Amino acid sequence: MTNARASSSQRRFAAAAKIAQRFPGSEVSTSYRTPALKVKGKFMARLRTEAEGWLAIKCDLANREMLLQAAPHVFHLTPHYENAPMILVDLAAIDEAGLAEVIERAWRMTATEKTARDWDARKASEPAGRARRPAAARRRAASKRAAAR
Repeated sequence: MTNARASSSQRRFAAAAKIAQRFPGSEVSTSYRTPALKVKGKFMARLRTEAEGWLAIKCDLANREMLLQAAPHVFHLTPHYENAPMILVDLAAIDEAGLAEVIERAWRMTATEKTARDWDARKASEPAGRARRPAAARRRAASKRAAAR
């Protein structure tokens, strides 16, 4: 693989990693000496260097069939993955929203049930349409309100 193609794949993987890190326990690691995404040390996805720009990611078999039929230009399957709950995603062909959805589904397959429940509860308590401020920002705002009294 040429350096330009390798750096392009690395940039695309970095974008996927940024999405994955929204979810509790997600971490960037390695698998088979390639960049990978894990949840508390458990495999979730890896960048396939033997297939330029493709991400091998966990995917339940029913959803995998729907994805393969709906977007064959984005999703792919090789004989190696036929019997595994995995799918290949062309990182150059998928949009950010689609990638976020695929990553969240893989995260849910990998995370513990408690972690997923806690994540769902936290998301449900957030105001609709508004991102929750980081804890440090909330503490600073509360401190300013208290000082103003």
